[in-house]
Amino acid sequence: MEHPKGRFTIELNRFRRGTPVWEKYQKGSEMDHFGFWVDDVDRWTRTLIRAGGKVKIAPYNTGIVIPPRPMFKGRAAYVADPDGIWVELMGPAKRRSQ
Repeated sequence: MEHPKGRFTIELNRFRRGTPVWEKYQKGSEMDHFGFWVDDVDRWTRTLIRAGGKVKIAPYNTGIVIPPRPMFKGRAAYVADPDGIWVELMGPAKRRSQ
């Protein structure tokens, strides 16, 4: 995948068991996490749980610095996939009910 404006490419590979390049996943030898901007962090967290994910950090409102932007104020959560790779979800802050 390539960013349309950009200077970076993400390559995702899936090697089938039994092929010469397949190896068993080993924690620490692979990717640490993948981050996604989503429209609803809570809904996507539930979706990942139904798909077999395990919540590592439940959805929460946050304010963190993400260079080069001054401050991200929104909602975040972390869910581990079945191999243990964390999926970071970031999106708009959840509004408090009136």
